[in-house]
Amino acid sequence: MVSRLASGEFAAHAVLLYGAPGSGKGELARLLAQAWLCLSPGPEGADGTCRACGSFERGNSPDLLRIAPQGPSAIIAVKTITNDKQKPDDPTPLIEFFRTLPLGSRNRVAIIEDAHRMNGDASNALLKTLEEPHPHAKLVLTTDSVSGVLPTILSRCLAVACEVPPVEALRAQFPEATEDDLRMAENAPGRLRAILGNPIPYRRLAAFGRGLTSRKPGEALVAAEELRSISDALDGVLKCGARAANTEVLSMLAAFLARDPNSPAEWAQYVAEAHRRIVGNGSPGLVFDALLSRILLRR
Repeated sequence: MVSRLASGEFAAHAVLLYGAPGSGKGELARLLAQAWLCLSPGPEGADGTCRACGSFERGNSPDLLRIAPQGPSAIIAVKTITNDKQKPDDPTPLIEFFRTLPLGSRNRVAIIEDAHRMNGDASNALLKTLEEPHPHAKLVLTTDSVSGVLPTILSRCLAVACEVPPVEALRAQFPEATEDDLRMAENAPGRLRAILGNPIPYRRLAAFGRGLTSRKPGEALVAAEELRSISDALDGVLKCGARAANTEVLSMLAAFLARDPNSPAEWAQYVAEAHRRIVGNGSPGLVFDALLSRILLRR
């Protein structure tokens, strides 16, 4: 489907790519965006040699706009979509970007990453663009949580599922991956590649998760401190910032526990709830302490 969109065989002005983290949505969005910008696309998409492709690959295309969640709460605010609530120093909003004709490409293209992180005002503002698109406007949305995208937005996009490959294919492609690595990656190639790029903190996390079944309730605060230490180690190698490292650790721990046959089913849910509190600006120390107390006291 994506190759048909890229070549122009299948017409659509807005595409929503959805799937698990690491399932390849970002790469597909990049390929589709370049094909839509390309001046001479072929059956496989962008030709890679035209002026538009050159500026895209250098990262300075004036006809490409990227929108992603911002701030501690990781929200896509309304000011990124419309200029109704913009300040003078804010970047060009999507609606204003699409009002201008392409400067050196075939279309103007916007990529909205993690579209489920749009707040209500942003989602409603986006509907105006989807309902009355400019002829030169193309939009690519990506999301890990298609249920978090407004139904009215879904109905106006061509939704394309990005499915993860079978575990056997991943084992063949990544023979160095352990079973723990595969559990945390949830069989998504992108996530598995990230884990194998810095395996030590992730494998510490897997060992931590496996060891929870043998810990005593009185060890809750010690376990919380150990989890914070793993998060610090991950931040040390990824340089992503403390909050991003905390959310990554909780996301991977939830994935591991959900697939560990020895862990109670509700543990993964507890971790997922802690993840939401961190994303919502909860204090990491308090959240980690409460999480481990809840797990170890309710075994």
